[in-house]
Amino acid sequence: MNKRGERGVRPWMRWINRLYCRLWQRLPNIEHRLPSGPLILVGNHRSGVDPLLIQASVDRGLCFLMARDYHQAMWYARPIFDACGIIPVMPGGANRHALREALAVLKAGDAICLFPEGGANPDIPMQRLLPGAIRLAQQSGAAVVPFRVDGVWPFDHLNLWIPFLRRGKASIRIGQPIAFPPLPPDKEGLEAGTRIIRKAILDLRWRALGT
Repeated sequence: MNKRGERGVRPWMRWINRLYCRLWQRLPNIEHRLPSGPLILVGNHRSGVDPLLIQASVDRGLCFLMARDYHQAMWYARPIFDACGIIPVMPGGANRHALREALAVLKAGDAICLFPEGGANPDIPMQRLLPGAIRLAQQSGAAVVPFRVDGVWPFDHLNLWIPFLRRGKASIRIGQPIAFPPLPPDKEGLEAGTRIIRKAILDLRWRALGT
């Protein structure tokens, strides 16, 4: 947690991260002002650099959901993950404990970020989204903020560090918050909400940088 009690990336980590993203990934020097209160940021997932880029693009510390397999495999980075308040999840699993933990973050008024594709660089981008974001939005009342990542080297599932080491020309496009009305608590309701999120992320392909 940071000094204000928020769960998410600490201010000094955010400062170092911004330097890396601005200088090495050539992310434009634009800081988007997020609304106050609980938020769920959702976007496409190209590589492991994506969380760094979205954190460098906003003015609030974010609490990230991360695939449990990578959280366990990257044992050497776990102290950093823990300091950032990362919540490990099993993509496609029940994740009851992770869901409770994420809801607690939102009920405290903080912001979380997740990648609903369930993994980096899928074969067909944005074809299938997992329903975790809409579940959290419905149970917490938090608004959903879509974003899109471009200009980074994709994750090839073998060489994890390549996207971090190769220079990119990154861009982040952030959309307007979506406040979801109550949806039926069944499969159809989840699918309807997920379609709205998918469209919001895809629509950002055509929007100018800096919205």
